[in-house]
Amino acid sequence: MEQIVWIWSLACLAVAVALFAAARRLGEARTASWLVLLGLVMLAVEEPLLTLFWAIADPAIDGDGMATLITGPARAHVLDSAVLATGFLALLGGIAATALRRGRRWAVGVLAAGWVTVAVTTTTTAFLVYSRGLPLPGPGADAPGAGFGWEQLTVALLAWAGGLWLMRRQAR
Repeated sequence: MEQIVWIWSLACLAVAVALFAAARRLGEARTASWLVLLGLVMLAVEEPLLTLFWAIADPAIDGDGMATLITGPARAHVLDSAVLATGFLALLGGIAATALRRGRRWAVGVLAAGWVTVAVTTTTTAFLVYSRGLPLPGPGADAPGAGFGWEQLTVALLAWAGGLWLMRRQAR
């Protein structure tokens, strides 16, 4: 599984670099939109969609599956949170695909606020809950787990930030 994660992350990084390199030819707003969408898709796969899978998976299917390990109320909250987070990322994706592509100034601000929210949340949980394979100080590095996951989050946040950087003049 770790090799698949690395291949997926490197492939997405290559796409992000190619998009960024072609920004002048494609147009900054169009390229920014694609970069943000790439980051959002990667985040959705790694965070809420994976959480949704774990909420419905039995531990016999996946070691992190929690369907039979947590109470009904806890499972409902996990499922609700995963769906709401997916919806949040889908909403941001809609903004990136429409308003950002049209160069709307407000879209840059909304997507930047979303980026900060996601970056702060994933950084905080990496230090305090699970480091996703990074040798970080604090309880996150001591948590048992597969030891990977940072790759997708890093590429996703970089792609999203690259799209925002391309639109930096629009935010003024």
